[in-house]
Amino acid sequence: MPTTSAITDRHQASGFSSLLTSGVVAGFAAGIVFILANMIYATSQGLPAIAPFLAIGTIFFFDDRPMMTLEYALSGVMTHFSLSILFGVIFAMLTPTFRNVTTLIAGAFIYGLLLYLVNFLVFGNLIFEWFAPGDGGPDQIFELIIHPLAYGLVLVPFFVTAVRRSAAASI
Repeated sequence: MPTTSAITDRHQASGFSSLLTSGVVAGFAAGIVFILANMIYATSQGLPAIAPFLAIGTIFFFDDRPMMTLEYALSGVMTHFSLSILFGVIFAMLTPTFRNVTTLIAGAFIYGLLLYLVNFLVFGNLIFEWFAPGDGGPDQIFELIIHPLAYGLVLVPFFVTAVRRSAAASI
């Protein structure tokens, strides 16, 4: 007969696994919404719809400027969705700190904003020059707006139930 400790351990492992799975799915879904918004914006600026993937390809190749090749585009797709999933999993690990849905929404918005700040202003200035402000790369104002709205807030529905359960358990 399993001990209370073993049952608790199994329950915690199941909860952690569920949280990780939610992070993967949420990150992928948010990545789709985010990249679609970027593709629409690119075409509105006279660029090809594939432009965001070419820009993201610079991360994979550590290049200063994107190149219009299939290799760049495919590398951009893989890099984008890998990072989207990773960022979703990181956010999932943060969700136990949210007390209610309001803090979840605020946290997701701030998380999206932090992704922009770190990826564009820190890494963009230190490593990936194409993403730095004023280098001819992505529109900084658009990215500042779209990161919290089309990535951060899209994560929210995937964690509402977990946050509500956690809040109810702590009462």
